[in-house]
Amino acid sequence: MGINGIEIEIDFLSIWNKILVFGSQNPVTIAIDMFLNGGWVVLLLLFIYGLYTVWLDSRRGQFASKIKHILLAIDIPKNNIQTPKAVESVFIALAGAQGSGNLVDIYWRGKIQDSFSFEIVSLESYVQFLVRTPKHFRDLIEAAIYAQYPEAEITEVADYAEPYKDVKFPNNKYDLWGTEFLLARDYPYPIRTYLDFEHKLTGELLDPMAGLLEMLTRIGVGEQIWLQFVVTPQKPGWGEKGKKILKEMKGEPYAPPATIADKLLKPVGFISDIVMAVTSEVFGPSEPSKKKEEDQWKMFRLSPGERIVFENIQKKLSQHAFRIKFRFVYFGEKDVFNKARGVASVIAGIQQFNVADSNGFMPGPKTKTSADYFRVGKRVAERQRRILKNYIKRSNFYGDNVKNMFLCSQELASLWHFPVMSVKAPTVEKIGSKRAVPPSRLPYASTRLGTVSQSALVSETPITEVKPTLPESRPEPKPPANLPTV
Repeated sequence: MGINGIEIEIDFLSIWNKILVFGSQNPVTIAIDMFLNGGWVVLLLLFIYGLYTVWLDSRRGQFASKIKHILLAIDIPKNNIQTPKAVESVFIALAGAQGSGNLVDIYWRGKIQDSFSFEIVSLESYVQFLVRTPKHFRDLIEAAIYAQYPEAEITEVADYAEPYKDVKFPNNKYDLWGTEFLLARDYPYPIRTYLDFEHKLTGELLDPMAGLLEMLTRIGVGEQIWLQFVVTPQKPGWGEKGKKILKEMKGEPYAPPATIADKLLKPVGFISDIVMAVTSEVFGPSEPSKKKEEDQWKMFRLSPGERIVFENIQKKLSQHAFRIKFRFVYFGEKDVFNKARGVASVIAGIQQFNVADSNGFMPGPKTKTSADYFRVGKRVAERQRRILKNYIKRSNFYGDNVKNMFLCSQELASLWHFPVMSVKAPTVEKIGSKRAVPPSRLPYASTRLGTVSQSALVSETPITEVKPTLPESRPEPKPPANLPTV
């Protein structure tokens, strides 16, 4: 038999006899033989890798604990006319925070990518937009927001969830329901974005945030609703699975990028040729598959809906990507706790971003604080403790959601954006009036830099230095006075 001009002789009968002898042995005997003939090396390497994984996870935890974070409350004017496109620019600015270290930083020191937490909270119907950021990225966040909302007010506030970090469940006073949302399908399939809520004729945005904010204002004294999007910027080239899906929809073969193992095995690639030649020698040459011919016309047989999904996947892959942890917590006193109001209404507001033939959100089965059949009380209490702990940590790595959930900047801006002027939710924190700079020709005695104004030069009275009065800083927004504390 010849392969690439090389003549190879294969004794198929001897190979078949060896396979029969090996297969007739006892499985225990086979396992012992494999262990004694080098299998123990594989087991040792797997054990060492497991220990290294645990050690590296602890190193990453130590690295993350050294990062100092601050919580910023963001208020915008009532007459906001900016669409979610402005917030999309804010998320795109976070791409500047994406950084990578060398191999020593990543696999020895445990360096991790910095994350940001964008939150919407309702504290007894007091609604506030918040951003938790590493302290060294405060200027990045403020510059990105002020660039799109010059009249916005950004204030550093205390963490509203910190007072409840020591609450244990089951609890005689408080109750909690929470979950981490998952995508219903693979992440390349997009959700419904704000562009889909624009009127086709007038172009007016029917803000999807309106319904959600209205629901957040319906809770009462002793109740709180927390929504959290932990955002971690990703490197370019993140959508390899999306490229595979697009190729399959077009009926084209997909070639994954070469890995290190592929590069190492490239010099001995002729082994695959040997296998193919052996298969052809034993079973005969294979006939061309009709399926490949049919796949060439697959793209032309896409329905209008499938074509829209195809275009939306392409659009998503062209944007900046972020790894997401989407958490929701409804927390309150037991005598006023109402899941129909605090849970069902919020999930209904999130469902409007779901697309039946593309993607959408669903509560994670392993994270939602409910259980059935056996040990219900203990299992629910354990999930309550876990979701509360992970929410306060605001980490993109902790939690039961093992699936990577990636969203693009447009999808994030659809889920978290400031309401437009048409949204009338009464308890959303907004600025009553906007600030303005004084007129340029306003006479005064001296400027902040100590220079004398022209009006003071023509005056006959002695000039005394008058320091300009700075506008009063916005007081730190405080929760209602009757907010329950622990």
